[in-house]
Amino acid sequence: MISHKEIVIAVTGSIAAYKTCELVRNLTKEGYPVRVIMTEHATHFIGRITFEALTGKPVRINEYDIGMAHIELKNIASVFAVVPATANIIGKFANGIADDLVTSTYLAATCPILLAPAMNPGMYASPAVQRNLQTLEKDGVIILDPSSGVVVCGDEGQGKLADIASIQNKIIELHNKEITV
Repeated sequence: MISHKEIVIAVTGSIAAYKTCELVRNLTKEGYPVRVIMTEHATHFIGRITFEALTGKPVRINEYDIGMAHIELKNIASVFAVVPATANIIGKFANGIADDLVTSTYLAATCPILLAPAMNPGMYASPAVQRNLQTLEKDGVIILDPSSGVVVCGDEGQGKLADIASIQNKIIELHNKEITV
């Protein structure tokens, strides 16, 4: 079966954004079609040209660079994966806020949605973030729990981006299931 569906990966503003490069490289190396979009905050951690080089496709940041990007992305997405998912983006998703390309695409998406949170352990444990994650789970969003350890700021606890191999395997599973439907 030939599919024109692509894995859409949204990168948000976390130091863990650099790990998404490995994920994108691995998926494209294995022949999976990947499209990357980014929040403006993500570009402060990693440049769009890195993902363009890894995918061979333009990276979109602005909703209106070319047409209505969130609708185009909704139509081509087999999976919408947010790696890393910050507390900010999780809060926007849980409350239906659509103020950029990533949040608009999330609200429009009809495919499986996967979030891989990454943030300071105190932020991750906060009641607001936990409440937002519970809301998203009730909405059917798949959440890969972050791992525990020492994060960049020196704090220790749960908040590190899940293992790239685990994220990759879940994305492939969802993509393959979606294109055979």
